Amino acid sequence: MRNISFLIMFYFAMKGALAYKSVNKTFLLIYIFFLLSLVPGILTSISNSIPIPQILVWLMAFMLIPLFYFYAKGSGLSERCFVLAGAIFSTIVVLLFFGRLMDIGFIVGINDYISSHSDGFFGSKNFLSGDILPNVYFQGTLSVIICGALSLRSKNYFVFCTILLGLMLAPSRFGFMVLLLWVSFLFFRKSLIRLMFLPVIFVLIFIVLQSLPFGKELFSVFTGESDAIDIRNGHFMSVYHVFADNPLYFFFGQGPGSTFFSTGISAVADNIEISQLEYIRKYGVISFVVFCVFYFLPFLSRTNSDIFIKGALVLYFIVSFSNPVLFSIFSMLFLAFVYVKIFDKQQLT
Repeated sequence: MRNISFLIMFYFAMKGALAYKSVNKTFLLIYIFFLLSLVPGILTSISNSIPIPQILVWLMAFMLIPLFYFYAKGSGLSERCFVLAGAIFSTIVVLLFFGRLMDIGFIVGINDYISSHSDGFFGSKNFLSGDILPNVYFQGTLSVIICGALSLRSKNYFVFCTILLGLMLAPSRFGFMVLLLWVSFLFFRKSLIRLMFLPVIFVLIFIVLQSLPFGKELFSVFTGESDAIDIRNGHFMSVYHVFADNPLYFFFGQGPGSTFFSTGISAVADNIEISQLEYIRKYGVISFVVFCVFYFLPFLSRTNSDIFIKGALVLYFIVSFSNPVLFSIFSMLFLAFVYVKIFDKQQLT
């Protein structure tokens, strides 16, 4: 299925390249500059005898950005596509969750098949009041953050609520909270009176949620009572020691495909949940600054002031502090779409 998808994408990318025969200069220059910033980390990997195929695995999403760029131009990729994808994805999560909860045979079978062919988490988890409930967490679950943010632009509140429910049931507590805070910001930002009542409303929500088992589980992420916090603290300290042992790694990276021992999981790791920290470990802080310019450059454009598209970029950057999703194929596809949408002045709606 993935190979078929890439063949279709390649077809539309070639169609876009032949039809437009040009690349936006802003996109081209920053992309080339970004690729050059990766070179020191790559050379470090090669000098440390890391196999080339292992290096290419981590570079794949970056290398596919031009393909995604021309695909967005040639296929007429629109915000509606992302919203529809998020709706379908979240619906599948909801159906799998309740199907397993009610022990519906064929849904349990589908879940078992997905579990054996996916890198997600499809077991069980302490979710509400200590009860063991289904865990339906795909590797790309947090991608629906982008879809949810865009659904608000078209005022498709049903899809937004479906995505929010999917995040809650998966569960992705951090993703759920980030998307909830985003819709709150959109609701209150244009009204001073609403803005004055925002702290009061959040206090009331906090009190209500704290009275519920799910609320206690949700807020444990932010209070440090969650195991996830301990794991991330262990990752952070371990990466700090990598830089302390070899300061050049901080500036130029340890290289894609490299590994280190993390006290967060008490094992050797080649990738950790904190996307930004992992990028710095692999490619160095200099390359990370370049990537941030590449990622946030659309905010400087005056040709499009769409708060929903730019908001989706920010939200995804925020949730990537909790999962290694910032440099996924999906995020690079969306970034390429944003460059086409904003800098090429195409009306892809």
